[in-house]
Amino acid sequence: MEKPIDALVADMVNVLGDNLREEFEERAGIIEFDAKKPRAHAECLALLDVLHRHPAVLTGVTVLQVALEGTTHILLTTNLNFARQQLAHIGGVELGVVDLAETIAKQLGGLAMLTKIG
Repeated sequence: MEKPIDALVADMVNVLGDNLREEFEERAGIIEFDAKKPRAHAECLALLDVLHRHPAVLTGVTVLQVALEGTTHILLTTNLNFARQQLAHIGGVELGVVDLAETIAKQLGGLAMLTKIG
């Protein structure tokens, strides 16, 4: 994998894991060749696309929608594997990874309060 042309893009791509780095490279190639964009422009657009679909890369926070005791909850975590283990331990079910801003706006009326579990 080549280093991105733009220094800022290169710095941001360095924080991507292997899977997201591969997704970035693939998207940049598609934009460059199919849309006939210069490589530097394609890399910028590809990075925006990856970050839009995976905002946890920037924040370090993953937001899960979970079911617990018949009720749907929103779970925020900085350690996804640990969160999944704890969720399974208490009998919860992961419903999916969701967007934090959209969840607060649409499901929580624009306001949420965090509380510690355990």
